[in-house]
Amino acid sequence: MNRDTDRANEAPLDRMESDETARDETGSRRRFLKGSLAAAAGVATASMWDATAAFAQEDEKPLSGPPGRIDDEAYWERVRAQFHLKPDTIYLNNGTLGLCPKPVTQAVYDGYLYLAETGSEGRSQLWDEVEESRKTAARFLGANENEMVLTRNATQGLRFIANGIRMEPGDEVLMTTDEHIAGFQPWTRRARRYGIQVNQVQIPSPPGSKQEVVDLFEQALTPRTKVIFFCQVTRGPGLLYPVRELCAMAREKGIVSAVDGAQAPGMTPVNLNEMGCDLFATSLHKWALTPSGTGCLYVREGFQDNFWPGSGGNGPWDDREQGLWHVGPHGTYERPVRAAIKTALNFLESIGMDAIFARDRMLSDYLKGQLMELPGVSLGTSTDHALSSPGITSFGVEGWDSTLLRGILQGKAGIVLSRDQRRTHDLVRVSTHFYNTPGEIDRLIELLKEIL
Repeated sequence: MNRDTDRANEAPLDRMESDETARDETGSRRRFLKGSLAAAAGVATASMWDATAAFAQEDEKPLSGPPGRIDDEAYWERVRAQFHLKPDTIYLNNGTLGLCPKPVTQAVYDGYLYLAETGSEGRSQLWDEVEESRKTAARFLGANENEMVLTRNATQGLRFIANGIRMEPGDEVLMTTDEHIAGFQPWTRRARRYGIQVNQVQIPSPPGSKQEVVDLFEQALTPRTKVIFFCQVTRGPGLLYPVRELCAMAREKGIVSAVDGAQAPGMTPVNLNEMGCDLFATSLHKWALTPSGTGCLYVREGFQDNFWPGSGGNGPWDDREQGLWHVGPHGTYERPVRAAIKTALNFLESIGMDAIFARDRMLSDYLKGQLMELPGVSLGTSTDHALSSPGITSFGVEGWDSTLLRGILQGKAGIVLSRDQRRTHDLVRVSTHFYNTPGEIDRLIELLKEIL
């Protein structure tokens, strides 16, 4: 990655860290760096830039690692205290947008304050912080640093993917009928403009097994198939795809594998090097709880010479020496927001992704069990852990429109949900994350009983 020309004006890190108690004109910059180091240590605080203000309340003490037991509600209440949760709202829509914990909102605030105080002189230091976020995202997702570039969201990354793979007129991309519009539309646009073919395979909802999904993909391949494209986790009804098996099948046949990972990081552990895909785009502001408008794009190192996305980057569009730098933003952009990505990911790692995955799975299993006891309610999400995401549960109610039911639940009790109305689905989507509680699920079930 190339550095801004401002980098020549950067002060050394050790100089900026010295004399932390001084109240001179560089105090803001020193405070910013101090916060970055605290974030790198994975410390979850109310205000990482002011140690005297941190943990003023008993329920905001820092986490000291994963819980001893996944059902240790006292531990998860301490985790919950790190969020700006309204007492009159039950937030069950993490699949649309996750809630930033307090250290993350503080990091964004302090980043913009630092930039407001230093102006153009502060941009180079913020560039370093953004670079740390990019490297942290690569480590968090099991990728090499040179395989990761930050984006605004999965939608932007998916556009890069659809336009960056070399294809000739008549070449085919195979995807499913459950793709999000942000993943589907860039391919249809390219098809209309450049003559490629978009084919779709219908996967049962839910499928009977992982092998059934792989077999349906393989049966739909043709000699002109150049790319397979699919979600790791569907936004609804929460199908967990057999990603490794599909990517291995594609690699064996010389087909590019591209994955929409918008719903995976932060909910389930992701290791891209082990997954075996060529391309992966995600939004980090869902389950990974980064600031809104943050995501990343992974391009496997061995595939980068074949990936030529159009972008507004500097230099010739086909400059291969700059690696993925030509994909990233140039000029002035939201550096304090991107700098806070590492704070969010370190917050997750202070709890541990294995613990988060288990907690999410426990909550969704509890919810499924309660829903299956209600008359007229049918699950759209599989109960098989091999086929269902640990955080998304979709259900339908006989005789009810999901939009109407969702509106009643929010109006009566402030329960924030989403819906899934694609294909023949008319489902309510519940997205439970680790800061949700069994009590919130009980409240949802009580209201459903009342309504039905």
